[in-house]
Amino acid sequence: MDDEKITPNRIDEIISAEIPDIEIDKDLHDIVSKNMIHGPCGSLNNNSLCVSDGKCTGYPRDLLAENITGNDGYPLYRRRSTEDG
Repeated sequence: MDDEKITPNRIDEIISAEIPDIEIDKDLHDIVSKNMIHGPCGSLNNNSLCVSDGKCTGYPRDLLAENITGNDGYPLYRRRSTEDG
């Protein structure tokens, strides 16, 4: 068994999780916004799998300036603030 953790630069080679710029590709932005974004949940949808006691248990995740590998080896993906673009 390989116990090596995936490195952040390897994550970037495999996975991209950016919402397309609406000014560059409106159609793709609309598709991603409609189909690839978490929610609604919480008070808007109490039947969602992520809801416990009326609150979403998984989001929002912390903002990260870059991808990192967590202590368990699971990647934590970059989530930029609006100030970071």
